[in-house]
Amino acid sequence: MLNKHHPMALSLCTVIILGLCSHNVMACSRPSVPELPDAATAVTPQMIKAKNDVKAYVSEAKAFLECTKNTKKYNKMVDEMNKVAGDFNTIVRAYKARMAG
Repeated sequence: MLNKHHPMALSLCTVIILGLCSHNVMACSRPSVPELPDAATAVTPQMIKAKNDVKAYVSEAKAFLECTKNTKKYNKMVDEMNKVAGDFNTIVRAYKARMAG
């Protein structure tokens, strides 16, 4: 049994605290906007990658929104998320139209 004076107990506590802190820091970091393909030249694997990148971005952005206490940063993130979603949807529609034609 480890007591609070045992060196291993201190190390374990430090690791747990650092893990929790790093998770919070990561959650409060703004995600990078994913790179979207050109609908005029994109191939299916690029579109699938873009879809996955946008999903990951949205997930990270939601974590940021849950974490941030700054209204300006929150609103800016929401605006950016709407732009990314709109851009991606436009690309998907153009890609599907190109594939159908």
